[in-house]
Amino acid sequence: MNSRHLLLIAVLLVAAILAAGCTGTTGPETATPTATPAPIPSGTAVSNSPPARITTTPQLIAFVANAAEFARDNGRDAAIDEFNDPGGSFVLGRQHVFAVQYDGTIIADPDEPGLLGTNILDMTDSYGHPLIRNMVETARNGRGYVSYTYRNPERDDEWEDQIAVVEDVDGTYFVASGFFASEGEIYPSTRLNTFARQPGVDDLVTYVKSAAAYAKANGKEKAVSAFNDPKGQFVQGELVMMAFDFNGTNLAAPPYSPELSTYHVNLIHYHDPDGVDTIRGMRDLAKEGGGFFYTVAKVTVGGKDVFVPKLDYAEPVDDTWWIFSGIIVPEYSRIVSGDISAFQVRNHTREELFELVNRAVDFAKTNGREKTLAEINDPDGQFVSGDLFVWAESTDGTLLADPFWKSGIGRNHLEYADPYGMKVTRVGLQAMEHGTGFYHALFPNTAVNETANVHKLIYMKAVDDTWWIGSGIYGIEVE
Repeated sequence: MNSRHLLLIAVLLVAAILAAGCTGTTGPETATPTATPAPIPSGTAVSNSPPARITTTPQLIAFVANAAEFARDNGRDAAIDEFNDPGGSFVLGRQHVFAVQYDGTIIADPDEPGLLGTNILDMTDSYGHPLIRNMVETARNGRGYVSYTYRNPERDDEWEDQIAVVEDVDGTYFVASGFFASEGEIYPSTRLNTFARQPGVDDLVTYVKSAAAYAKANGKEKAVSAFNDPKGQFVQGELVMMAFDFNGTNLAAPPYSPELSTYHVNLIHYHDPDGVDTIRGMRDLAKEGGGFFYTVAKVTVGGKDVFVPKLDYAEPVDDTWWIFSGIIVPEYSRIVSGDISAFQVRNHTREELFELVNRAVDFAKTNGREKTLAEINDPDGQFVSGDLFVWAESTDGTLLADPFWKSGIGRNHLEYADPYGMKVTRVGLQAMEHGTGFYHALFPNTAVNETANVHKLIYMKAVDDTWWIGSGIYGIEVE
C-alpha cells in the first residue's frame, strides 16, 4: 500500500477522513488491565438520534461511547462487521468509527478495507507526535481525547489539527472517531467566562488553595461534587475548578465542559491550539507540589478569534488527584473588551517555528556543537529571521548561544521564573521530555531590544542528551 493510505489510517481520528482497517487475520491480543469507561448517560447514545454530522466533542464522545457499548453487548466479531459496513449504523457521512488493536493493528474501518491487518503503531503526525501510541495510552485509561494533525483531503491535503475520541472495548482493542478543526470545535479548553469580573493572580492562587483545603477537609467525593456544581461555591465568575486524577482523567469541569467529568474523559494527550499539552504539563507541576502554567483562551474581537494568554495555577490534593484553575493574564485582560491594538500579533506560524528548530538541530548533528553555536550566535546568521531565531542550552539549563541575549550566555537558567512564577526552563524541559516540545511563556522580545514581557510560544528539541535548541514566536494569535 502507498504511504498516503498508511497515513490515512493513522489519522484515524479524523472524523472526516479517518483511517483504517478491519478484522484481518490478526487475532486479539492478550487482554491487559484498563480503566473502565463511564457508562453512557441515558438518552445520549448517538445511534438513537444521530446528528447529520458531528461538530462538537460531546457529540463525538457519545458516538464513540455508543460504539464501544455496542461492541461489548454484541461481541467482537459482530462489532467489527458492523464497523466495517459502509452503510452501517456507525457511519455518519464521511465520519465513522474505526477500531485498532493495542499492538497497533487496524481491525475495522469502512473507508479502507484493503488496509485491514496493517500495523501503524509508529505513525506520527506533522510534528512528529506518535499519534497511535498516544491513542493506545489514552484508551488504556478508559476514554479520552487525542490531539494531532493530519492531511485533510477536502482542503488540498493540507495538514490540519484534529481531535479524536478513543475508548477501550475489552482490553484487547479500542474504538475511535474524530474530526478536523474546520469541521467543528476541537478545543473545548479555550472556553472561558471572560465577561465576568477579572480576578488577579493573588485571587487565583487563593481560590485554588482554598479548594485544595476544602478537598482535604471534606474528602474527594464531596469535593468533586461541589466542584462540579455549576451554581455552587466554587464557580466564581471566571474562576472555576478543574480536577483530575494523576493519569489525566477528568473529575470536575464546570460549567464550560461538563461532558469531561460526565464521561470521565482522559486528557493526557489533549493539546491546545498551539500544540501545548496542557493537562500533562500541569499534572507534572502538580506532582512537584504545584505551580503556574500558560494556556490560551479564545475571545471573539471584531469578528475575529483572538487566542489570549491564560495563566493557570495547579496544586495536588493528595497523591491520587490534583486541581487547577485559570485567568486571563492580567496584562492582556483588556483584549476581552475588544482592544487588541496595543498588543503584538504573531507574524510567524507554529509551522515556521517547528521547521526552524528542526533545521538547526539537523545542522548541529551534521556540523557539530562548536560550529553550530557560532552560527546561532550570529545575529545575521541563517537561523535568524526577524524576531524568529534559535538559541541553545545545555540540559542543566546553561545558556550556550543566543544571537540577542549575550549577557545571558554562560549563566544557568534552570530556576528562572517569569513575573508570575512559572519556571520557564523547567516547563520547557518537561514538554521536550514528553515528546511535544511546545509550551507558552512570558518573555521579553530581545530581538527588538524590548524589556516588556510578551506572550511567546516556544518549541524545544534535543540535539543529543547534553544540549538542546529552542526558538519562539512572539505575540497573540488572531484568526
